[in-house]
Amino acid sequence: MKKLAKRAPIGTGLLLSLFLFLATGKNVQAQSHGLVGVDHVGMNVPDMDSAVKFFTDVMGCVPVTTIGHLPMDAAWKKKYKIHPHSELERIVSLRAGNGSNIELFQYQSTEANKEQPYNDDMGLNHIAFYTTDMPETVAFLKTKGINVLNDPIKNMAGPTAGETWVYFLTPWGAKIELISYPDGKAYEKTSPAVKLWSPKDAEAPLKITEMPAAQINAIVEKHLEIWNAKESQQRTDAIKEVYNDQLVFVSPGFESVGNDKLNKFIDDLHANNAGYVFTHQRPIESHHNLARLFWSFGPPSHPDAITGMDLFIIENDRVQSLYVFLNAPGK
Repeated sequence: MKKLAKRAPIGTGLLLSLFLFLATGKNVQAQSHGLVGVDHVGMNVPDMDSAVKFFTDVMGCVPVTTIGHLPMDAAWKKKYKIHPHSELERIVSLRAGNGSNIELFQYQSTEANKEQPYNDDMGLNHIAFYTTDMPETVAFLKTKGINVLNDPIKNMAGPTAGETWVYFLTPWGAKIELISYPDGKAYEKTSPAVKLWSPKDAEAPLKITEMPAAQINAIVEKHLEIWNAKESQQRTDAIKEVYNDQLVFVSPGFESVGNDKLNKFIDDLHANNAGYVFTHQRPIESHHNLARLFWSFGPPSHPDAITGMDLFIIENDRVQSLYVFLNAPGK
């Protein structure tokens, strides 16, 4: 079975971070109250040693931490719905390549149900492992004596068309899924604002398809026209053409996601600076789908009353992120 290669360390500089957003196709998304993503998936197992051996030898996981017997009083068991006479013998956490970690629990209990739940039982869950080579992985599982439940099934219609999947059983009878979609899924071709996370994206090498400089310059010039338009309605169609629907806009004192908020920001800018116009300070600079526009903003009598620079991240012919830097007065 192929294992995922290690990724090179990533620098912390702003521009390198922007490169990575650009290269991997990820849009910055507003997180909810600090939530970032899935850290681990938990699974109860009847025998920890054999379960760790399976996930290590067959699935290529790496055990990282082990916790021994944990005492639980009656109040704890009642609160977390654990049988009164059960004991928590061991917890093992494993690294599973480029994806969620796996946390295994072994309980000692005479009261717990030892039968695997049916597929339609409440609370059933499963783990899906992504593979870059479905036939090879299925063949490998069979050499290990694993019970593979079906031949690879490829979804041919609907939003997940392009996805191939297989279910198999662990030695203790839990179902695990193999999944693969090397050419992506059908829904991705609609350019959705948000795509499902995938370990295949995390494994993808840094790759940037450069747009021609003339095309980038045209987008930046259109951006300047949008910001000089005084009426919101004048900007609406052009905004859809130039910016991604979930444009990330960051300027000193203001951040937003989405074009409606940006349009309102430009409205307020003109309302508070009547007669001001944006003009070039020097030619547009660009490389690797990044662009810099150095601008002046002011009335005809003082055209450089305010100066600054816009940094663009451009992908799929639209601006994905826009960062504004303001110069100190007099610079």
